[in-house]
Amino acid sequence: MLDFQNPFQDSFSGYHGRGNPHHVDSFKQALKLFEHARFSAAFYRLKNALRRRLGRLVDLNRLPASRVSNRHYGGIRAVLIDQIHGTLGRSEDFDDQFHPLDERSRDRWVAIAMLRFQGQPLDAVKLIQVGDHYFVEDGHHRISVARALGQAVVDAEVTVWEVNGGLPWQPQTARGETSAAVPEGSHTRLLGA
Repeated sequence: MLDFQNPFQDSFSGYHGRGNPHHVDSFKQALKLFEHARFSAAFYRLKNALRRRLGRLVDLNRLPASRVSNRHYGGIRAVLIDQIHGTLGRSEDFDDQFHPLDERSRDRWVAIAMLRFQGQPLDAVKLIQVGDHYFVEDGHHRISVARALGQAVVDAEVTVWEVNGGLPWQPQTARGETSAAVPEGSHTRLLGA
């Protein structure tokens, strides 16, 4: 497990107060990447405002528990980041492109980015699969950093939820049935209303 209580402990202290150059360099790279991700979040928010689109992660907590008929372990697998559309309760912290939305996440985000720059392995994220969509249970920061680094796939430990009836993020047809395909951005408009 990763310990994020003090991610920079001993990173900058060394002989006669000189920091470890490798740690200092990875810290600078990680901080620069975070600032770029925050800039991208602001630009993305503006673009979505012009398109009248919320651009938010779908919160799986909005799905009534009574609709979940079964839950089972789906194994560890590689999942495309583009298939991850939601979260289990963290919709205020990241947008639907996993840009960090405020400075509160900076320390943890930068610590994870530093580990990536140093070539350290990270635990698999935990995802919940509902149909063809994935929701983050644990690992928002790891996914955000991976996406900022241009990574298309993350290793994930998956739990599959089988759900009865239509899903809140799927558009309703005229007869009240849900459509199988979700046009891009529609899930964010539906739940954001």
